[in-house]
Amino acid sequence: MSEIYLFRHGQACFGTKNYDRLSPTGVRQSELLAKFLEGSDIHFDAVYAGRMNRHEETARPFCDRYGTRHCQLARPEFTAAFDEYDSRALLVARKRRQTNGEEERIRLADLMRDTKAFQAYFAETVTRWAEGEFDAMEGIEPYPLFCRRVMDGIDGIMERHGNGQRIAVFTSGGPISVAVKTALVLSDEKAIEVSWQIMNASLTCLKYSGQKLALSILNSVTHLWREKDPSLITYR
Repeated sequence: MSEIYLFRHGQACFGTKNYDRLSPTGVRQSELLAKFLEGSDIHFDAVYAGRMNRHEETARPFCDRYGTRHCQLARPEFTAAFDEYDSRALLVARKRRQTNGEEERIRLADLMRDTKAFQAYFAETVTRWAEGEFDAMEGIEPYPLFCRRVMDGIDGIMERHGNGQRIAVFTSGGPISVAVKTALVLSDEKAIEVSWQIMNASLTCLKYSGQKLALSILNSVTHLWREKDPSLITYR
């Protein structure tokens, strides 16, 4: 069977004006992931990434290590298939749908200073998105189309790469949860629950043969735990 390794990006800069870049912790997580993979002597045949800065920055240490030996791995093939959904657009859509008096005291700037409060608010927002509440609003990619986009990317890899191949994909928690949802035939609700558990710089592996897709590894961060530094275990 062939394998697709899905790597979530390292910790990004949550709470800053530019979220889409790795924090110092995210840089270290990405370097430890690349070191672990190389030290484990895992061979890869191709590397893909979403188009976001945090995807490219997480892939960079991997490509630096593997590209010196395999030129086809020196740079990812960037594709929109593995981009994360637009979280900012969802939050804006929710604010626009508020009726007079609904959540009038909630300010996103305040939520960003309280990670637990923000997560609760954002999780509810994503659930409402998956239920189709914001589909007709400008700038919103409906959840079914998001899932289809991600799986078109997975299907393309399966068609392009034959038996005995191992593919690296650097992406985000949302696309990883969609891949897991498809492999395990989960409901939308369960898939979203899975997405909140996907840790930064984690490793999830899918095996495929023909059109059959199976989950092999979910959300592994062994390469981080072995450092004995709890600050490396992050979700946002």
